[in-house]
Amino acid sequence: MQITFGLHLDGRLGPPAAATFGAAIVGRTSFLELLETYLGLAQPSASAAKRITSYLGYLRQHEDKPRFYSSSLLADSVGTAAKLLAWRDEWILAGWDGSMPVGAPKKLAEMALVERSAAGNVPPGEAERLMTVVTALETQPCPITSVILVEPLESFTRAWRNVLAKLPNVSYRESKPQGKGQLRHLQERALEALDTGQTQSLDTPILDGSVLLMEPSSQELAEHWLSAITRHCDLDRLILCEADGDSLDATLIATGAAACGFKSSSSLRPALQALGLAFEMCWLPVDMHRLMEFLTHPVGPFSRKSRTLLARALSRQPGIGGEAWMTTKAKIQSAPNGSVECDEIAYWLEGKKWSRLEGVPVDVLLEQTDKLVSEFQKRLSDDEQSHSAFAPAVAQCTAVREGLTEFKSQGVNHLLPRQIDQLVAHSIPAGAPNPRITAQVGCLRAEASAGACINSADEVIWWMPSSVLLPSMHPWSEREISVLRECGLELRDPKQELEAQARQWLMPLLAAKSRFVVMLPPAGAEEHPFLQLLKRLAPNITAQSVRLQELQVDEPTVGIMQEVQHKPLNPSPRYIQLDQGLALPSTPQSYTSLTELVNNPALYALKRIAHLRPSSGLTVDDNNRLLGTLAHRVIELLFKNPDSLAWSKDQALNWFRNSIDELLRTEGAVLQMHGSGVSKQRFKSVCEGAIGSLLEHFRAAGVLEVHTEYKLEGMLGDVQIEGSADLVLVLPGDRCVVLDIKWSGDNLFKSILAQGEHLQLAMYSSLVKQQKGLDPVALGYFILQSGSIYLTNPFVMPLAQIVSPPSGANSLLLDQALASWKWRAQQWADGLIEVVPLDPDEEFQGADGTLPVRGPRAWDKDYLALMGGWE
Repeated sequence: MQITFGLHLDGRLGPPAAATFGAAIVGRTSFLELLETYLGLAQPSASAAKRITSYLGYLRQHEDKPRFYSSSLLADSVGTAAKLLAWRDEWILAGWDGSMPVGAPKKLAEMALVERSAAGNVPPGEAERLMTVVTALETQPCPITSVILVEPLESFTRAWRNVLAKLPNVSYRESKPQGKGQLRHLQERALEALDTGQTQSLDTPILDGSVLLMEPSSQELAEHWLSAITRHCDLDRLILCEADGDSLDATLIATGAAACGFKSSSSLRPALQALGLAFEMCWLPVDMHRLMEFLTHPVGPFSRKSRTLLARALSRQPGIGGEAWMTTKAKIQSAPNGSVECDEIAYWLEGKKWSRLEGVPVDVLLEQTDKLVSEFQKRLSDDEQSHSAFAPAVAQCTAVREGLTEFKSQGVNHLLPRQIDQLVAHSIPAGAPNPRITAQVGCLRAEASAGACINSADEVIWWMPSSVLLPSMHPWSEREISVLRECGLELRDPKQELEAQARQWLMPLLAAKSRFVVMLPPAGAEEHPFLQLLKRLAPNITAQSVRLQELQVDEPTVGIMQEVQHKPLNPSPRYIQLDQGLALPSTPQSYTSLTELVNNPALYALKRIAHLRPSSGLTVDDNNRLLGTLAHRVIELLFKNPDSLAWSKDQALNWFRNSIDELLRTEGAVLQMHGSGVSKQRFKSVCEGAIGSLLEHFRAAGVLEVHTEYKLEGMLGDVQIEGSADLVLVLPGDRCVVLDIKWSGDNLFKSILAQGEHLQLAMYSSLVKQQKGLDPVALGYFILQSGSIYLTNPFVMPLAQIVSPPSGANSLLLDQALASWKWRAQQWADGLIEVVPLDPDEEFQGADGTLPVRGPRAWDKDYLALMGGWE
């Protein structure tokens, strides 16, 4: 068997330039697994999570006195163990035997102290596996006949060189120029610059089209260009795409070309997020935003339907156990398999929670992990995409379970949030690829690393080279590095690594036989070092660059790109013309629906007749709207107590302080989250002030009864109306007052009363009269933040501030509302539905005696876009 071995060939995509038998092209991971298989050493490799937690145990074992890592271990135990384990692995790959000389620096001496206990006990990593392979090669035959190295031998670690020394016919194949003409000259000058460190420009500009720089105005335009030439110009072509390959593949698929199958691994794949979200449900206080993510996430431990229903309840009332939550649970319970679903809800969301300062028991985390593994295994099927999606999730849970088991064996009973997050992060460090993107028949030859461009092609396209990750410097002092080398360690040389990286950047250029194309990233991206070299070798190359958006039809891309003529969007019509008249609905109308009809009939039609709803993500409300809703609930619950009107201020405040935490837990849990202390205290302060002020107003006025959220029904002319008044107060002498509760806005609501624009209150006044037979003696607003009541009558509530509307304002408002309804009803009967713009002028106003037309609100732009004229 012939092996081609390189440091960057594990992620090689292909397809291969030619079919071969008995030859393999492998990177470090693949070659090690191949050797272990042939030598009978193959076994499941230990997860990173298990190795890290195991090594953490030995770090803690030697904390009998302060060590150099003690403070870091206290702040981030798993992260510190991961970093020190990486040092240990690097040293062993460099030839470390675990010992340090007498007098070695403290850091090195303590690493050696830990290693004396950890050696042979920490699950083996790459270095230990290579040592086992070397031993086996001394006594066992191997079918490998030759090894061709893509990089020089000195680029490999000492452990790998020990393995290669046991294999036959190991040789280095240096990349050589494959082009011709001016492309060949450029390739030779590039190699010369790398070897000598001096750049010498080409004697003449490159005019034969063998080297091109392409400048797209956007990444999307470049992707469509590549798809077009792929479909129209059949050629032996190799594309190198080191970043955003998944975006490129998506465009290729969408435009009818074959996807290359770029392996864009990510830890953000839905199935890999489920475990972390599940663990988040353990903490107290519950993070409502993470709870919403848990419920709306595509993958979870119980059915998506049940989670979606609970998410909607949470959006209405952000808490667990409130009215919306329990109503939803009852609905789930009544469905088939409802009892099992409710048991899962109780386990994951309503069970015991733990403080973030004390941590979650390891046994609980193990139990949750096992439940998730069981759920994921049920979803594994013969379908390749399903298996590709959930197999990494099963592997992740297995790795986390190994880490948790290791913690338990070390006597660790509780884990803190940071430890859990780090454990999950190290379970599958690189993430998982997109299971929906695979290489398709007829795709381009593709690579995701410059170091993998080992086979030539007629045309090589380097796709948007930009920022690069340069070799890192050693994290140790010069003294420590010196001691390590005295111990025989052959540490990596960052300077040599940088030179090797520069040689890898030349491989795509050297692989081109006829043409080399660089698709530049859009303006603003960091310039790749290779581009800097290219511009020095060919100074005129930038002036000759091709701008994709300016390509003409007489160029080689004829038939690929077509100019799209600009066409303006349709303007918004003045009226929607119906084929026949339409009657307004006879169902009960609310204040909101009535004003929508007046201000924009088209909006009313889309909402109330067509029943269109804009798509929106379920979110947890945490703004003033939530504070106002909660404050309304506080007032409502206060006056459900039969003797609350007789309470002193202290009694009322004691009730509030004893009951507010339960209300927040079930309906306003966002205020109990970490970081919400100021908002919570502000809310409590406003409520306490409002309660005291309200009771003082009521005592001064001699209020006998308080009705909250009072349901009202009645008629406005021949229009049925319904609503819900925030407060209806019953006073001596069969008098009553209607109040609307607002969170803030004293000046606004004073102005509304003063100008006689309080239509909602006027409607409620009429409905109260129709329903109770009592004509309210006053209408007004109670402002929670200020504790003020603004009232229309000066002889009702002595402590209220009086704002007198114009005489006869209530009757006028009701007459105008009825006239407006009839006006719009006639338009609809004539088949005309008016489309009113934002900030309408006089042209859109009705006849005298109708309400002013104010147009739609900005938050209705989703609907306005359907009417045309949108931007």
